[in-house]
Amino acid sequence: MTKTLEKSRRRPGRPTREAELRRAMAEFGIDPALIDPRRVLASIAVDTNAPASARVQAARALLVGERDQDSEVTGDAARINDRAIARMRAN
Repeated sequence: MTKTLEKSRRRPGRPTREAELRRAMAEFGIDPALIDPRRVLASIAVDTNAPASARVQAARALLVGERDQDSEVTGDAARINDRAIARMRAN
């Protein structure tokens, strides 16, 4: 009785996108734990070569993040900010 070897699920050859990304980050010495998402969003928001929709979404994400961090805003200012954000979302 002979044993049939199972085929591997993935053919040998080009590495997966995830493996290639890990290799590239290690090659450049990038530590994913040190990446600041706010800086990434800010760079997308000011990149004139990026699509306009990507820039707008990055700016909105930055605004929402600042709003969550800014706990000093109370009363009328908070209500005005909430209305402004609601109007931006409506457009």
